[in-house]
Amino acid sequence: MSVSLYRRYRPQTFDEIAGQETVVDVLKKTLQMNRAGHAWLFSGPRGCGKTSAARLLAKALNCTDLKDGYEPCGQCKECISIGSGDSLDVVEIDGASNNGVDEIRELKTHVSLSPFSAKWKVYIIDEVHMLSISAFNALLKTLEEPPSFVAFILATTEPHKVPATIRSRCQHIPFQRIEIKAIVSRLEFVATKEGITFDPKAIRELARNADGALRDALSLMEQVISLGNGEISMEAVDRLLGGGTLSELEKWVASIKSEDLLPFTYLEGMFQKGASPQRVVEGVFLLFRNLWAVKRWGTSVLDSLSLSENEAEFLCSEEEAWTPEQLYEMMLYSSKLIPQVRSGLRSDVLSGLLAAKALECTTSITPRKQMPYTPPAEPDDSCKAMPLSEEGWRELERRLFARQLHIYCLLAGVTVMIEGSIAEVSFAEDDGYSFATISSERNSHSLLSEAKKLFGGDNEIVLVWRDKHLRCGEAVTEEECADVTRPEPSPPRVSFKTPESVLERDRRRPPPEGEPAATVKTAVQSGLPFENIVDEVLKWTEGEIVMVKREEGEEGTLAVPEEE
Repeated sequence: MSVSLYRRYRPQTFDEIAGQETVVDVLKKTLQMNRAGHAWLFSGPRGCGKTSAARLLAKALNCTDLKDGYEPCGQCKECISIGSGDSLDVVEIDGASNNGVDEIRELKTHVSLSPFSAKWKVYIIDEVHMLSISAFNALLKTLEEPPSFVAFILATTEPHKVPATIRSRCQHIPFQRIEIKAIVSRLEFVATKEGITFDPKAIRELARNADGALRDALSLMEQVISLGNGEISMEAVDRLLGGGTLSELEKWVASIKSEDLLPFTYLEGMFQKGASPQRVVEGVFLLFRNLWAVKRWGTSVLDSLSLSENEAEFLCSEEEAWTPEQLYEMMLYSSKLIPQVRSGLRSDVLSGLLAAKALECTTSITPRKQMPYTPPAEPDDSCKAMPLSEEGWRELERRLFARQLHIYCLLAGVTVMIEGSIAEVSFAEDDGYSFATISSERNSHSLLSEAKKLFGGDNEIVLVWRDKHLRCGEAVTEEECADVTRPEPSPPRVSFKTPESVLERDRRRPPPEGEPAATVKTAVQSGLPFENIVDEVLKWTEGEIVMVKREEGEEGTLAVPEEE
């Protein structure tokens, strides 16, 4: 019976441990300085080298001919017996199946016995987080004060489940997921050593699907070799993974801009071949994340993404077809699908959702060019009627900024689509308040009036929010805005208090000649603190202060101004 690749190529030296440079450096220096502790905790994801490092540490502690003060020779009696699993002084325990207090008590009876032939007696407890609370309590005292010749190496994928009393008595060394580049290098080394022909793209796809676990990558490679009749090919990888490879996802992303059935049929084909829905959604998210990063920071970000040359070329050629808003929208949507897929979302439902969202994103989300972050220039009143175009809309914005500031603010962030004599103004999904406010008869009439002054009387402005369409100038009815919920006004954070001297003076001051006392407001208004700020707010909101009064029982406190 042949030995699996991941067992045959288990690291035999510290230098062969892939992708854990920091861990290896710590272990090397600890051994060189002869400061090995009596208890270690190795934590990290599956298949990242925890058990291999534990065995190498056990070898180094007992090797009779260390190289450079840290590297086991692999030739002495102790190295050979530990490597083959025959050593009586290195005991490996599966914490998942030996998790009871009785097993730990039995272990404690042997701890005090001297080693049979080695210098150190080493106990490697894998999946230590599976031990019961009673077992942990039984192990606690031994970990705290073990015999001088005993070392414990605890390994776990979930260190947070190990009690703090145990963790505090160990030297905790965290392992990381292995980078794709390191996995690719190791797989190519193994394939070359085995004399196997391989496609570099296939090797990289295996590394990508291993999710940072070298052991999983070697297991996948062994299956691909069987499917590919002794070779590592993309065809064999596709058959093994059931579709959803990076090259297929890249083709799907590139097809989204087309007008035919490709965005839908590509997804259907992947799932019919057996692609994992979770792997597809996660792959789609990562693709759009990488596109967004390149769009945001340019090619300088490519080095940090650990990409192949072909992957980098795809991102550089594809990012031009997308806007940052579209890429962000696809990232956000994909992230929301991941928990649904993990809970069992059907693949045919997923293909419909993804295809529909991608096509909607590229057709309906077509943001206009953003204005520079500076106030618009003063409007040019000398110009005659302009055509309804992008340039004309910019001029309309400048006029609104100078004359109808509150309308200009309500239009911030909208999407404007111009077709012929119609400008369609679309509000964001969560911006129902702005739509409802600008849809009022007064505001929509003001917007339309400014537009007609500039473009002439034959043009229209249509306001759009969700499934609602309203022509500017038409009165909005309750039915048309039934789904628009205006937020309740928040209470003021500060109650402004007018000094008593001002209030007393205003009470004594007679009303202006010819004006009844009930309508006097200038005296109180002039006594408002931060009067300039109030004036500025009124300018921005085009509101009016009708009355400012003091509520009964609130000495010196001004009520919230009422709006007309």
